[in-house]
Amino acid sequence: MQLNRHTVQPLHPWQSIVFTAAPALVAYFAMWTLAPSFEAATGQPFLVGYLISWVASEAVILSAALIAYRVERRLPGWKGILERYRLQTPTRGDLVWALITVAVLLATYFALSSTPHWLAQYRAFSPHPAFPAELRPGAEQAIVPGVFMEMQLKGAWWVLIVYLVGWVLNIAGEELWFRGFMLPRQEVSHRKWAWVVNGVCFTLFHTMWKWNLIALLPRSLFLSYATQRRSNTWIGILAHGSLNLTTAIAIAAGVAGIGAA
Repeated sequence: MQLNRHTVQPLHPWQSIVFTAAPALVAYFAMWTLAPSFEAATGQPFLVGYLISWVASEAVILSAALIAYRVERRLPGWKGILERYRLQTPTRGDLVWALITVAVLLATYFALSSTPHWLAQYRAFSPHPAFPAELRPGAEQAIVPGVFMEMQLKGAWWVLIVYLVGWVLNIAGEELWFRGFMLPRQEVSHRKWAWVVNGVCFTLFHTMWKWNLIALLPRSLFLSYATQRRSNTWIGILAHGSLNLTTAIAIAAGVAGIGAA
């Protein structure tokens, strides 16, 4: 859905910086302060504080995306939101591009899987001391069936429910903010190169996982490129959501007791 350039204001570089830094600070504070502090204060497994902090921060980002729509003085109602954030029903071509995007994201993830280990060697890019193995480089090698972030999962259905709520907020909030709100305005400012600016912004947003920044950059760039090429935010939602859903599947298996000792 191509928006009329006269109805969408340009997003100048300084605004891109501000609109990236604000949610990045929210996410960083949630992961690096709230989650560790909750564990230290309560003695609960890290997962509990993580879920609380993650859901809260993603709710803030989604709320900001919806508030931004009203600040632009758009007409109320879902039709206006769908048009402004380019959420038209995906076509067959859009679905093909979503699949291509998933494939590219997976390929770049495996191709650059060694970079988090390399970056984490430097203190400025190392994980928080309280972070469990699942949040550190090489997390896939640290998987223990039935355990996630220091917590036994079997029978804890509430964990799966809360995680799914967080997953919805995560995908909706980040995609509506970066690809829905920011990208169309960056296209007015940067035209065909807007996807580069947007991809860099989305990468820097993930400073809370700073050892992953090198691996995240090409994935973020392609996610923004595909979304801009198709002018449909559903590309990012489908691709981003599909990848992040793998953790929910692993949690579901643990809660159901599949593979646990």
